[in-house]
Amino acid sequence: MKKLIALTLAAAVLLLGGCDNTANAPSDTTKEQTGGGTVSDSGSVTGGAEGSGTAAESGGGSKDLPDSSLTEEQQREYMIEHSFITEGDTSRMARVLKKAKAGEEITVGFIGGSITEGLTAGADACWAKLTYNALCEMFPDTKINYVNAGLSGTPSVLGVVRAERDLFADKSPDIVFIEFAVNDGQEQMYKECYESLVKKSLDKDNAPAVVLLFTVLKNRFSCQEHMSAVGEHYKLPMISVGNAINPMFDAGLMTWEKYSDDESHPNVWGHELVKDFIMNYINKVNEKAQSQDAPEPAPLPDKALYSTEYSGIRLLERDQMKVTKTEGFDESDNVIATFKNGWNYRDNTGASVTFTETFKTLFLVFKCNKSPNQADAEVYVDGELVKTLPSNKPGGWGNPEADLAWSGEEGEHTVEIRIAESEKAMLYGLCGIGIQ
Repeated sequence: MKKLIALTLAAAVLLLGGCDNTANAPSDTTKEQTGGGTVSDSGSVTGGAEGSGTAAESGGGSKDLPDSSLTEEQQREYMIEHSFITEGDTSRMARVLKKAKAGEEITVGFIGGSITEGLTAGADACWAKLTYNALCEMFPDTKINYVNAGLSGTPSVLGVVRAERDLFADKSPDIVFIEFAVNDGQEQMYKECYESLVKKSLDKDNAPAVVLLFTVLKNRFSCQEHMSAVGEHYKLPMISVGNAINPMFDAGLMTWEKYSDDESHPNVWGHELVKDFIMNYINKVNEKAQSQDAPEPAPLPDKALYSTEYSGIRLLERDQMKVTKTEGFDESDNVIATFKNGWNYRDNTGASVTFTETFKTLFLVFKCNKSPNQADAEVYVDGELVKTLPSNKPGGWGNPEADLAWSGEEGEHTVEIRIAESEKAMLYGLCGIGIQ
């Protein structure tokens, strides 16, 4: 599938602070790989999907076109109204908003790709930070913490692997916003990882409110269709950018360029608009929440829609792994983006890392690039070659990637990640592993 733009590469914004926090996010420039990847028969994610042709899912229909006589203010009201899919079960959000109204400290967390990170608009002008600011204005006497785990060019496959480190850890967000609609693909692996991330979030001990945001590309690619099915399954609030802006384009009232300066990322105006979509939902729930007792969180479904197989995945980096042997790899404190505790290899002599962990599922997290100089990693589990995962992929641009390496019987397993000898110098960056 066709790849979109490649911009500049940055670390994810991982901030935690109160309402008086005005610090900027990391200023490293970031390169974005929007759209999802394709999944090979072996289950590994390879390349990306931009939603070309019939494979693309709809990013919002245009059956109810706005009237051409609408004023700009009425157009904005139209978009805000049509962005709202459903408020779902309001019990969790109502409980959080009542808590904030009472002056109790809350934390708001965001996870997604570069749109959440704030690429092009900046860390302080992205929809996540603007939503946080609006909540601070709504509850001026309450300390509200902000966690932005947006990471450019990454889908929910990597999102579910890194969520424990980047979003949860010691932060325990009371509200979790999830945005991966233009970074995922339609293959089963994406559906399972997305639902696993949703379930991981809902299962946290503090029962956070989970909100799903579906963004859209210029060519109208979005994974909204299967992601909204997950939202319906768990009775979650859902907000669609495509449902709001695509009818405006079809009616000739607005062009894509008003919303975005490229083919994927909202500009400053676009981020402000997305924030209005979010706050429209929050205001609806808040009106009800403050006038009545907040109900107990509703029980979750007994069965998954696609699968929650990966909801228990956690990321282990170099200093957390039980490494028994390394050859040829150099320890690195800057493999790629927020992965600063792994290994790099640049040679033709071969290399290996051997470790022992207890798990039933193993993901490899590594640096991916479109280059013949990127090495393949051979994965051996208990002495048997189980998978060869390439780091040279058509859509790679120096991004971090997670691929499923092995799934089997739970127990203690010895794993060797091996880079074969070659005639020329090869490159490989090993960020860590995801296990459960």
